[in-house]
Amino acid sequence: MRKKKFGIAIVGGSGYGAGELLRLLTNHPEIEAACVVSKSHAGKSVTSVHTHLEGVTDLKFSESLTPNWETGYSGAAVVCGVPTGHAANTISELIKNGLANGIKIIDLSGDLRLRDATLHQKHYAEVPYSEEVRLSAVYGLPELVSADEISKARVITNPGCLATAAILALAPLRGIKGVTSVSVDAKTGTSGAGREPQAAMHHPSRALDCTAYKVLEHRHEPEILQALGDEFYPRDSFMFVPHLLPLSRGCLISCYITCQDDTSAAAAVKKYKSLYSTAKFVRLRDRPVRLVDIVGTNFCDLHVVARGKQLVVTSALDNLGKGMASQCIQNLNIIFGLTQETGLMAPALGPV
Repeated sequence: MRKKKFGIAIVGGSGYGAGELLRLLTNHPEIEAACVVSKSHAGKSVTSVHTHLEGVTDLKFSESLTPNWETGYSGAAVVCGVPTGHAANTISELIKNGLANGIKIIDLSGDLRLRDATLHQKHYAEVPYSEEVRLSAVYGLPELVSADEISKARVITNPGCLATAAILALAPLRGIKGVTSVSVDAKTGTSGAGREPQAAMHHPSRALDCTAYKVLEHRHEPEILQALGDEFYPRDSFMFVPHLLPLSRGCLISCYITCQDDTSAAAAVKKYKSLYSTAKFVRLRDRPVRLVDIVGTNFCDLHVVARGKQLVVTSALDNLGKGMASQCIQNLNIIFGLTQETGLMAPALGPV
C-alpha cells in the first residue's frame, strides 16, 4: 500500500549514498522509496546492509526494477546509485528498455557530469561518452541551475561533493574581472570513496593522517570550472588540491583568492550576500565554518573574509548530504513540484 504521494526506485541501493537517501526519506512527508535494486543482495532485507535503518523500513532488495513499482503514485523517479564507471550504461539501458517517459532519472555518479568529450576521456576514460544521454542531462545544482531547467530534464546528474562545496564557494566571483588567481584546498571524509574496501581507506592507513591525492588532476576540477562557466575569469590560474581527512563524513574547503585591488575584494563580498540572499541551504556564517554544523544536513556553510587584495572563502558540507543524497532529494522535490526544503530542514546533530 502506497503511503506517500511520490515514489522512487533506487538502482544500486547498497552504497553509502543510497543508505543516506533511504534514511532521509523515512521522514520525508511526500516521497518514499518503492523499490531498491541490488543484484548482489537481491532477496535480502535492506537493513541487512543498511543496519542503521532497522525498525524503520521493511524493504527488500530486488534484482531489477519490480514490475509496476511506480503504480499508484502521482509521480515517480529513478535514482541511479551504481558506482562511477557503470552508471552511464545503466541509464542508457533503463531508457532503452522502456522506462516510462514521465519517469525522471537522477544519477549520483560522475559518469555524466563532464559535457566536453576531451575532458571526459581524460578524467573518465573507463566510462562510455554516451553522447545522447549526456548532452540532454542537466547538472542538478539548484542554487545555480533554474528549477524549470531541472524539472524539464529527463536525466539530472547530481554534482560531486567537493565540486558542490567549491562551486558554491566560488560562484559569486563570476563576472568579477579583478580576480587574478584562485587556489582551492579541499578536504573530505573517506565515505566519499564508497563502501567497497580499498587499501588507502583502510583504518590503519587513514586514522590520524591527512594526505593530498590526485594533485592538480582530480576530476572535480573540470567539473567546477564547467559549472562556473566563462564568466569565471581566473581559469588559467586556478588550482584544486584535494586531501583525505581521517573521518567518515564532511567536506571542508578553503579558497584562497587574490584580487587586483582592494575594491575587487570588497565587491566580491557584496556578491556573496546578493547571490545567496534567498538560498535556503547556503548559510553565510559570521565565523569560520565547522563540519559538526553540517553533518547529516543539506546545508552548505560559507565564511568570507577580505584583507586588502586577499579573499579567503571557506565552505563546509556533508559529502553524503548536500554532496549527494540530500541534494538528490532537493532535486526530487523540484521534479515533483514541491518546495525545495520539503523534508530537508533538519539541523545537524552537533556535536557528532
